[in-house]
Amino acid sequence: MSTENKENISLDPERFLLWTPEEGRCVASGADHHPVSLPVIPLPIHRGNDPSDQSVGQGCYDYLRQFPDCPYNREYAGLLRDAFPHFLADLGAQIAMLEKKEVDAPYVRRKLSYLQIFALLDPENPRLLQGLGRTCYDLALMFAELQRCRYYLLKAMGYLQQSLKRNPRDPTGLNYLGQIDFFLGDYQAAARRWQGVAAMLGEGEPRDALLGKVARIESGAVPDHPLVDDLEAIGGAMELFGAGEISEATTILERIEEKGIVPTEFSSPEFYYLLGMCRGKEGDLAGAFEAFENALALTPDYEAAREGKNRILEGRSF
Repeated sequence: MSTENKENISLDPERFLLWTPEEGRCVASGADHHPVSLPVIPLPIHRGNDPSDQSVGQGCYDYLRQFPDCPYNREYAGLLRDAFPHFLADLGAQIAMLEKKEVDAPYVRRKLSYLQIFALLDPENPRLLQGLGRTCYDLALMFAELQRCRYYLLKAMGYLQQSLKRNPRDPTGLNYLGQIDFFLGDYQAAARRWQGVAAMLGEGEPRDALLGKVARIESGAVPDHPLVDDLEAIGGAMELFGAGEISEATTILERIEEKGIVPTEFSSPEFYYLLGMCRGKEGDLAGAFEAFENALALTPDYEAAREGKNRILEGRSF
């Protein structure tokens, strides 16, 4: 029997083929090996594997982690829940691990995919929706992801709005939406969100900080354009730097530094490090040294910026 289904296309044909079981096919689940019927839909199987019980579960698990928005994603998640719950337990453990330590962008994207799988099984859960929104927000502001900042902010907004439909007085969700409104340049919406959160809080520093943000907006002391534009521009400068187009990257970063908005609103040692590297490659050693110093002022143990300074002091080339 051929395991390839010609009517369906795998999203990763080098690793997975799609196999449709016959009506009535079951897999054995749990210690008691009770039967669970397979849905008669294309199921992902690792290439080279026969469609055994184990390979069906492993295939659905690995495929969903890679493609949480794939066709039949809800059916795959439901099959894992009903027949292979140990895979979901593994996902939960990995999410808990990722939440307890600082991780790079690829790991945060992985966490987002895992949360999306759980959301397939519990789409009305406000806590889960908020977790998805907060994870997208975190990704939006990670330096390596700035070129997709707007995409992740809008994705975060969607999840958080869904969460608030189910829990409309959640201060955490409202605060995050206020931050997103601010980055997108909708300052009045941000002020309304933060006023709402402040009204829920008692006297203290968090409430005072929010009211300070509101007062700043009401006084007009805000950027004259959406901050997300500059964040995306920094992402573009990173891409130019990686492509060796140093002069163009330097021009973008120096324009942003001169405006003084992003360094103030988005305090990032990586911004100054990238600026320092650009200036160093352009021969502006004094400007590079200053940029590395600014990076270290924000993060004293930023080893890459310290190495940049030492490179200048020791007369090494960039």
